[in-house]
Amino acid sequence: MQRIPYKNKEIIWRIIDDEAVLLDPQQGKYYGLNPVGCSFWEKVDGVKSTADIINLLLQEYRVERDVLAKDIEELICALESKSLLKFIS
Repeated sequence: MQRIPYKNKEIIWRIIDDEAVLLDPQQGKYYGLNPVGCSFWEKVDGVKSTADIINLLLQEYRVERDVLAKDIEELICALESKSLLKFIS
């Protein structure tokens, strides 16, 4: 959880009604993030670790830490597998 994520600079994204729409122009594919995923995406800045972001999300949402951490890890895996999110080595 100490990994530091950053957004793929090629991705075009917008917030629409508390949800995020991401476009990968190289693949020509759109992706949508629900409000929690959107809040996570907005906090990814290449400085905060995954643990830092989870702590910030816990201040926004009433959810158990373990549940949120599992959901965020699944989201990270999905974003990373589509090359939307990367990590500082």
